[in-house]
Amino acid sequence: MKRLQFQLYVSGNAPILFPTDTFFGLLYFEADDALEIPKKYPYQGEWGQPISTHLLEREEYPVPGMIDMIWLSIVERKFYSLVDKLPVKQLEELFSQKDEDSGEAVYEHIVVGMAPYGGVALWIHGFKKSTLVAWMHGEETQVEMKDFMPLNPDVTLEENCDFYINNDSRVKQNLETNGLPPRDLFDNYMKQFTYRYLPLFEHWEEDEEKWQPYAEEEQETKPELDYIEEVLYDGTHDKLHDGGLLNYHEAGKPKKLAVKWHIKKSEYTAYFWFEDEAIRTIFDKFYGIHPDTKTDFVIHIDPEKKKYELALYRYGMNEPKPLSEDAYQLIVFKNKFEQYRSPNYNQPRGAWVW
Repeated sequence: MKRLQFQLYVSGNAPILFPTDTFFGLLYFEADDALEIPKKYPYQGEWGQPISTHLLEREEYPVPGMIDMIWLSIVERKFYSLVDKLPVKQLEELFSQKDEDSGEAVYEHIVVGMAPYGGVALWIHGFKKSTLVAWMHGEETQVEMKDFMPLNPDVTLEENCDFYINNDSRVKQNLETNGLPPRDLFDNYMKQFTYRYLPLFEHWEEDEEKWQPYAEEEQETKPELDYIEEVLYDGTHDKLHDGGLLNYHEAGKPKKLAVKWHIKKSEYTAYFWFEDEAIRTIFDKFYGIHPDTKTDFVIHIDPEKKKYELALYRYGMNEPKPLSEDAYQLIVFKNKFEQYRSPNYNQPRGAWVW
């Protein structure tokens, strides 16, 4: 049976503070034919984003069914190896998706991310949306430096890693200050939970400290949601505006969130930034050992009183559990002018453009 073919590109990726370099990286779509993860010296950038790419020989390819790679974790000074199968059917289904507005393919890149301690993420990435397909773990291995660097066979592993570290002040300073990251850091980033966003436009009653729905006669002035956008700690994002974020789905923990709505001709946008450790603790405590529990991520909004509250709710609870205000920062714009910012807001100018 003939395999489906797609216009797709391949990219490598590694976190900004934890750069990597590949000995080789291959994505096999046939037993003896593969796409190479294009080189980058080193791989280093925003987690989940394509940061290395090359022109392909053909216009279309089947999706890969296996990954085979060896790479160097520079800050650890260790090589890792991974050979693993990839979910072909899922990849074909995702690459077949079309944007409802433009009719163009939603995804165009396969991104391979290399994290400390042998973690490997595989995303499919498009401008409006990216999806985590696999989170895998390689094993430590040994590589002869004369094979890794044939043009400079006398260089040692330590010298090679020191060259990269000493030429990047961010990496060097982080290592000197914090050392290597916790072993479970990226495992925590890549955890998946089942939830949906539930925006609720209601009145905040200060005296009673409770939310009240709009009365029937107020419906004409009730805010109307336009869309929600997100960037997550697992390296994915969703700016598709197709309503999918309002349905239950598996996803990582939120890193950035944008909520846009309007009241008649007035346009509003609220931008949230979530603190790493705080949101991790909140999710882990709320879900416990059941990350598949269907949960509502409630976004309460009263633009008149400039009251905004986030909460988590699952079936059986008496009321939603609010997120502590120190877990996130917030800025709100009305008709492109700032209307409100949280007391702890300290994002740089223009941080809401993402």
